[in-house]
Amino acid sequence: MKGQKICSSCLRGNGPRSFVCRYCNTAFTFKAQSKEQKNTKVIRDIDWKTLVKGDRIKVGGGSYYMNKAGEFLPMGYRGKFVVDSLDNKGIKAYGIDKHTGFAYIWMGEDGKDKDTGIFRTKHKLMKLKQKTVLV
Repeated sequence: MKGQKICSSCLRGNGPRSFVCRYCNTAFTFKAQSKEQKNTKVIRDIDWKTLVKGDRIKVGGGSYYMNKAGEFLPMGYRGKFVVDSLDNKGIKAYGIDKHTGFAYIWMGEDGKDKDTGIFRTKHKLMKLKQKTVLV
């Protein structure tokens, strides 16, 4: 059934967030976390001007365009990047996962570009940092 987990031993439906079958107490198997998820710490609410070359960041949001029909078209970057350098209005970086090559991540003042009609808004950032293991 859609929206339910089917138990492999009793073949009955359970809730989608179940860890154990409510009928026969068989544990559901889950996909193991990737090495990156286990070893990466996310730092929120950072000042983007403190980033240095080599920092890994996760980016979302950013500029967008509204056409005459009122349709929202995102123009900003999304994904993971490595910082190359900074200037007074943004971050120069290159992509790690889905974006390859260089990108300019806008962090300047919000506003509308009168020539293109694009609304420039700051991207949302999270810094990715390796977890430290205490021995």
